[in-house]
Amino acid sequence: MRSFLFIIIALTFFGCEDKLLKEEFDDTPTGIFNAFWSEFDRFYGAFEAKNINWDSLRIVSAQGLSNSSTDRELYDALCKLIVSLNDGHAVLSAEKFGNFSSWSRRNKSYFADVNTTSASHANQIFSTILTDYLKSNYKSDESTGYLFFYGTFSYNTHKLGYLFIPTFDGQDFPKDFIRKAAAEFQNVDAVIIDLRFNPGGITSNFQFAQNMFTSESRLYLKSRLRNGPKHSDFTGFIEHYTHPDPQSVRNKPIALLANSYTGSSAEHFILGMKSQDNVILVGDTTRGAFSEVHQRVLSNGWVYQLGAQVIYTPDGRLYRSSNGKYIEGYGLAPDYYAPDYLKALSSGNDYPLNRAIIEIDKRIKTGN
Repeated sequence: MRSFLFIIIALTFFGCEDKLLKEEFDDTPTGIFNAFWSEFDRFYGAFEAKNINWDSLRIVSAQGLSNSSTDRELYDALCKLIVSLNDGHAVLSAEKFGNFSSWSRRNKSYFADVNTTSASHANQIFSTILTDYLKSNYKSDESTGYLFFYGTFSYNTHKLGYLFIPTFDGQDFPKDFIRKAAAEFQNVDAVIIDLRFNPGGITSNFQFAQNMFTSESRLYLKSRLRNGPKHSDFTGFIEHYTHPDPQSVRNKPIALLANSYTGSSAEHFILGMKSQDNVILVGDTTRGAFSEVHQRVLSNGWVYQLGAQVIYTPDGRLYRSSNGKYIEGYGLAPDYYAPDYLKALSSGNDYPLNRAIIEIDKRIKTGN
């Protein structure tokens, strides 16, 4: 069976920093809890953006915890502490108990019609695309355990290019393969880039791919990093631009496909692409995991992650989701809502891809 995703195994984050937590607290359940709370208190960026009272959460979450508490009780207390963050990058990992993400949609089904989080079911999407859309006429490249592929197909009288990018992770990210896809897409009428289930990866990788498909250099995002003990201590604004490659695919309609498990640097890729006038987003609301990540290790060996970054629109306003909340944990809403349907795949129909095809076909005809 083709290796498309393996999305269950682990989440991938961009800009990660690995550090061992200093031994400033006793190696007891209460000491570990206090160390965990203190690290978030010192480094987490979005407290004010989310109006979170971290001191109150400490009191509530530590109730009943003592130096004689079990590992399970400690783990539950730590999960209770971060669950209110609703942050796709606030994650606790303990070998005995697994991974806990504070992201509120962490148990969401991969499909709108069938309740499942099976990687094999998710892979049916891409098997269908290879067989029923690309007709097995495609080029592929395996990297870091993922299958990248691209090809072309016709709709009405138009030729469309399709590229699947399952991850931005890996020092061996297939840049040459992406560049070859962009070169072939110079001869198509429109392009579809599929980011469904893409969990993120390395900043330089998403920037490379982004610059192969953008037409203009544009400021698409500002960010600040937490840099002091107060929740309001931040660096100045850092500006994020698109920088089109000389050989980039320019001025063609482009549709991006995403779902609720598209996150982290994949969302940054989308933000940059959406700064271009020729790009639309189709599918479901993304994960909402935008911050640069710090990784820490507790004295008992448990690993956790937290985000120190807060993001802003190009004019300096907090980046908010469609519900008006700070975007971390809520994600990017699509221009055209089209959830994944598992049952339709059996008849060779990928609903989000079909919607993307229809929408970019309209744009080919109008020249938009």
